[in-house]
Amino acid sequence: MKIRILFIVTILALFACKKNEYLDASIDKPTVEFSSTELTETISFISNDNYDIAVPIQIFGGTTDKTIFVSAKTALPNDAYSLNSTLSLTKGQSIDTIHISLNTSKIQKGKPYNITLTITSNDIAVSENYKTCDIILTQQTFMDFFTGKYSCYESATNSTYEVDFEKIDANSIKNNNFWDFPLPGQYVTYIFAQDETFAISIPEDSEWTDNLGNKYLVSGSGTYDLQGNFTVNYVMKNASTGTTYQTGTHTFKKKAQ
Repeated sequence: MKIRILFIVTILALFACKKNEYLDASIDKPTVEFSSTELTETISFISNDNYDIAVPIQIFGGTTDKTIFVSAKTALPNDAYSLNSTLSLTKGQSIDTIHISLNTSKIQKGKPYNITLTITSNDIAVSENYKTCDIILTQQTFMDFFTGKYSCYESATNSTYEVDFEKIDANSIKNNNFWDFPLPGQYVTYIFAQDETFAISIPEDSEWTDNLGNKYLVSGSGTYDLQGNFTVNYVMKNASTGTTYQTGTHTFKKKAQ
């Protein structure tokens, strides 16, 4: 019985030694990897032609001053991007960055593009599971730039509330919280002139219903800026009588998305 127990203990000890040796080797050996295997980048409509994407990498198991190489696979035209394909790591530094420079004038707005980066090196181990990173990038279209959450100041009631704009087509968006009191599913349409006038209009006598079931005819006009903000002077008429119910100004300020 003692011999059998001694044999089992010996086997377990040998197994433990082998396991620890493997773990120690992996920890003591500097290894480089991407911080994530996927990165999504949405580029603003008003972004400069030269746009930088920073892709983080990390080194674990110790630091090193060795060199890594980065390659890219993408359908982007060659003149649409550039990549620092060679990176010398800094001793004592456990994080670093790979930079992709985009020429946004060469890409189609609203179209998603994919760039797959791969790390290789002759000098340092590369993590098998995190050696690649897929970057999915899209530059906003003009109307996409004016969608999302906004703060609305309403002059007629001296109130401020949140609204949400959704894209309808290439020239128009809809306000899902007009007057801060819509019947569910009701919205008001805003049409943007994409020219030097920077003009906005609400189609004449657009029918809209409030949360109590009251029907109105809404019209309006205003202007926008290229920071994503806009102002609209509106008129609300009673749909049955055509008499003016309220006039005022809505000032829309773009919120951080």
